[in-house]
Amino acid sequence: MNAEERRLITYAAAAHSLVHVIELTYPALLSRIEDDFGLRVVITGAIATAFGWAFGSTAIPSGFLTDRFGSRRVITYSFAGAAVLAVLVAVSPNAWSFTAALAGLAVFVGLYHPAGLSLVAQGVRGRGMALGLHGTAGNIGQALAPALAIGLAILVDWRLAFFAVAAMSAVMAMAFATTRLDLLGGSEVIHQRSVDSTPDGDRRRDKRYLPLLIVYAGFILGGIVYRGAITYLPTHMEDFVNEDFGGAFVTVALLMGAVGQLVGGMLSSRWPLERLAPVIGLLTLPALLLTGIVTGPALVLVSSIFIFFYFANQPIFTGLIADYSPPGAVGRAYGFSFFAGFGLGSLGGVIAGALVDQWDTQAAFLGLTIFLAVAVALSTALWVMAERRGAPQTPEPIPEATA
Repeated sequence: MNAEERRLITYAAAAHSLVHVIELTYPALLSRIEDDFGLRVVITGAIATAFGWAFGSTAIPSGFLTDRFGSRRVITYSFAGAAVLAVLVAVSPNAWSFTAALAGLAVFVGLYHPAGLSLVAQGVRGRGMALGLHGTAGNIGQALAPALAIGLAILVDWRLAFFAVAAMSAVMAMAFATTRLDLLGGSEVIHQRSVDSTPDGDRRRDKRYLPLLIVYAGFILGGIVYRGAITYLPTHMEDFVNEDFGGAFVTVALLMGAVGQLVGGMLSSRWPLERLAPVIGLLTLPALLLTGIVTGPALVLVSSIFIFFYFANQPIFTGLIADYSPPGAVGRAYGFSFFAGFGLGSLGGVIAGALVDQWDTQAAFLGLTIFLAVAVALSTALWVMAERRGAPQTPEPIPEATA
């Protein structure tokens, strides 16, 4: 990577890390917010779902805005809005205003992923490793969020954590507002060659769309697993590892997600993505199942393995979106994928919340295993389709942008 590419990855990685600090602050403080507002578990699960819907709802418009105006401008607006809404969350006097402000925060933060991923996928030549590094930064943010939020809550109050989020968002908005980050063609606004209007072009287009729909379906199912697991993992640790500091063990588990992103990024540079996705998915299944069964220190181990494999698949699936997206619409394709994963997939919050309300957190993780199994089946179907049409042995590069 040259200096411009390293700078681009550094900025995008810092932004991605902060996005997931913001996202995980609410789950880390779940029990304290329940006590403060007197809420039932199923209600906090519904709030998590509302956050997820809002988080995913702006992904599609973000994709269109990214293709039209460029990633840097969209990211700047994302963090500027997040700074304002995080303050409103921190000063919320009741559960209704808290939910509304938290959803507003999610709306602005949700602008990031299509813009950030489009920037990385089209701004760096080594796409697989770049996506892996970008994902690793997001996992580091996830890992830091519980320790940061719980630490501030113990020190003062849960509201201080959202004031800290507001301050960090304001700094990030200023950083992107004053820095230019170029794509491989020297332009932040993406202009790719259009699909051929020839019969060959039509056949290529047909080959993209069905696999792309399967990848979107995988994003929805993976999103259900992610939202349910990430919302209740801190509580699960408190219930079955340590009542006072169990939530902090989530930091240990989520650090394994950062390693998984790096491994997934390296593998995606060497092997066809369609072959990797079902294999890694199959390795994730037993770890998720055991997360819903074991207790004590062993739970930290198996949940870490689950998170490692789950996030190892993230660079692979984001790479598949880039491979199958229509030319000139990479930002929009990422927008639809993250609406699928973070928006529609946010149903995992209320699904897991209902299971916890009826039984316990173990039941929630066992129930999520079903959704992951279906996702693995879809990944296998994608692999079979790729083999039948003669998939390339290495991932296809993204077409370069032109000025």
